[in-house]
Order: sequence, then structure tokens, then C-alpha cells
Amino acid sequence: MRECIIHFKLIRENESKMLRTLLYLPKDRMPEIADFIRAFEEMGYPVKLVNERELIFDSLDGGKPFKLDITKIEVSGEEKDEPDFDMQLRAILEHLIRK
Repeated sequence: MRECIIHFKLIRENESKMLRTLLYLPKDRMPEIADFIRAFEEMGYPVKLVNERELIFDSLDGGKPFKLDITKIEVSGEEKDEPDFDMQLRAILEHLIRK
């Protein structure tokens, strides 16, 4: 299994907070949009994707509207202690843009 840490910004009205969540993925798979949505829902943030290029999500909740903006994705493997940063995010974005 690989750990995937998603750093994101919660934007609600006049405030914003930097948060993060953790996913566990099979070591041969990169995170997908559905993984992000599921992780956010588990944190109590039901969302839908609104900007595929910049990975921005809007709230589905009927209460106070909010946005989630993924700022960084760290993926690490079993054998490696240091996370992979920009190359992983770039690979995800290129995959999404090609679709």
C-alpha cells in the first residue's frame, strides 16, 4: 500500500483554512478524482469537481457553501520514506487533461 496525503484549502465565505487528508492506495495505482471525492466525504465535505485542471471542488451540502482547492499531493511507496511531490501531481493532471 502507498500513502497519499492530499493538502487542500477549505474556502468558506471570508475564511480559508489549510487542511489535509490521507488515502491508502495500492502501490500500482495513482489517486483518481473519485478517491479525492470519497476522502472529502469521509471528512464531512460532500463535493463535486468543478475545475479539473486546478482540482477545485464545490460543496454539495445545502448549508454554507464552500470550495476545496487541492494544493499539493504527496504519494509515498512502501520502500521509500520521502514523498514524491510535483511529478505525481503533474502525472495526475496530464492524465485528466488528456481525457
